[in-house]
Amino acid sequence: MPTDYALVNQKLRALGDAVRAGLLQRQEILAYARDLTGRHFQGTLQAQALERKYGYSGDFEIIDAIYQQQITHKPDLRLWDLYFHAQAAPIAVRNRKSYFLRLLDQHHSMPRKGPMQVLDVASGPARDLREWLLDHPAADVRFDCVDADVHAIEHARRLCAPFIERIEFHHRNAMRFLPSRGYDLVWSAGLFDYLMDRSFVFLLKSLLAVTRPGGEVVVGNFSPFNPSRDYMELLGDWVLTHRVDKQLIELAREAGAAPGAISVQWEPAGVNLFLHIRRQA
Repeated sequence: MPTDYALVNQKLRALGDAVRAGLLQRQEILAYARDLTGRHFQGTLQAQALERKYGYSGDFEIIDAIYQQQITHKPDLRLWDLYFHAQAAPIAVRNRKSYFLRLLDQHHSMPRKGPMQVLDVASGPARDLREWLLDHPAADVRFDCVDADVHAIEHARRLCAPFIERIEFHHRNAMRFLPSRGYDLVWSAGLFDYLMDRSFVFLLKSLLAVTRPGGEVVVGNFSPFNPSRDYMELLGDWVLTHRVDKQLIELAREAGAAPGAISVQWEPAGVNLFLHIRRQA
């Protein structure tokens, strides 16, 4: 029940502290979590994350379930999914979608010749694009979506079928391929959380290279202020690279961004940071 959340979170933090102190091994706790989840929590989002159906915990199905606040149909397990959705990280993911929708509104309002060009890297379920296009059915916008998961591409195509003439999907690894149309806005919501610094800089350079002068690159990254971290890592095997704003700024400079073109913002929960870089004319 919601009245139990604080105690459960406190116990998870104690487990996390024990792992960080070397008193317990994360893999030991994960093995126990998998056994417990397999016997008692099948059908929950925690079980779905642990299954790693497509090879990683934060796949497009999990992200879409978070967007829609999906709850299991099993009456005895509904409270566990409600607990999942009440965590800081899922709240930040939902806020992240809203942040992107506002960003699209902002860029769409700017005067330009021709359609607005948007690149969405690791586009996942593309529910955000569907929602924005439903609200802007006449918008002169073209989207290029890149994702390494063919299942995510297939799902996104079905979801965005009414607007498919304005969206081109690319089943490619963004580290090896990016379309180079020249973009007004380049967005990557959750990919950079999975990258080490060297790969972060490499990909950010590539994104800046396909951004038009005056355009903007915006990438998300979870901050260490993530109260859900122990729950994600110990019970969900969902491990991210958390970074503070100073780290993001330094990585942007390494990627060639001018200091005056860099800023860092965040969603209302303060869990998900957003690195903004303006491509100078």
